[in-house]
Amino acid sequence: EPPDVAPDPVGLAAFRSAVVAHLLRHRGLPVEPGAVLASLGTTAAVAELARTLPAGAPVAVEEPGYQRAGETFRAAGLTVLPAPVDRDGLVVDALPDGVAAVFCTPAHQYPLGARLSAERRVALVGRARANGFLVLEDDYDGELRYDVAPLPLLAALAPDVVVHLGTASKILTPTLGIGWLVAPPDVRAAVLALRARTGTRPAPAGQRIFAALAANGDLARHLRRLRRELADRRRVTIETVEAIGLTVRGDAAGAHIVVPLPNISAERAVLTAAAERDVALDGLERHHAAAPTTFGVALGYAGHDRGELERGLSVVKTVLAGAERTRGQRGGG
Repeated sequence: EPPDVAPDPVGLAAFRSAVVAHLLRHRGLPVEPGAVLASLGTTAAVAELARTLPAGAPVAVEEPGYQRAGETFRAAGLTVLPAPVDRDGLVVDALPDGVAAVFCTPAHQYPLGARLSAERRVALVGRARANGFLVLEDDYDGELRYDVAPLPLLAALAPDVVVHLGTASKILTPTLGIGWLVAPPDVRAAVLALRARTGTRPAPAGQRIFAALAANGDLARHLRRLRRELADRRRVTIETVEAIGLTVRGDAAGAHIVVPLPNISAERAVLTAAAERDVALDGLERHHAAAPTTFGVALGYAGHDRGELERGLSVVKTVLAGAERTRGQRGGG
């Protein structure tokens, strides 16, 4: 194969074909290769999409939610409005009016871990069509489910108003720096026009690696192993938390669970106690753009080897048990 003279702004044909096969097999999404654009990852894709929206337009982002997306919209001069979430994911009825786009994580809400209900999926795309906004569906770890088949993707329900964002960072490694977006024709054209103006090109090296792994079956085998391993790690993590009488929040999916805590002081105390034992925990406070309304810690179980995970869980058990004792002494917090 000849060397790349200039990277293709659309993405390599082999990569886009691999993404098409991957989306059909693992996400139940039938798409044509022409509907796929390679990206440098989800945040880069959001940055591009933000620049195709009207200047200063309001966009809604889940609250609590993926703050990097909000920051990326703000950097593009857009106005970010909070979109409340609950135990069934994005609260569609509470979406602000007049938005140009809604950024959401329906397969596994980040960070609380809910799956957007089927009823709300239909309501969301119905409202998008009626009100003329785009839905940006961030499917950051949608391949990682351990209990039941996933609900239909928003992009499968409404390809005319949904931009589907995927990434290799959770299923392979962030260092590849590759992702994909599946978008309606006018959105694809706007992104490609932006790339033409700015000279932006998705890097071909990561695309080649993804395509090669997909072509020889290594990607599918890796995903099967990853699901088995992470399902077991999730079980061990939940057992650790439940052993001290606490509950967990989050669907049987992805690479993290959430342990709810009663208030911000309890959350900060747990993070501090863990840090003193050289374990960095992720509190929910930082996932809010406004004053925090939901408190707890998100426990990730994918980024370490089993020995590190077990040591970390030992510390988690100690600091959470301490928080629970404190709450009991205060009469339930």
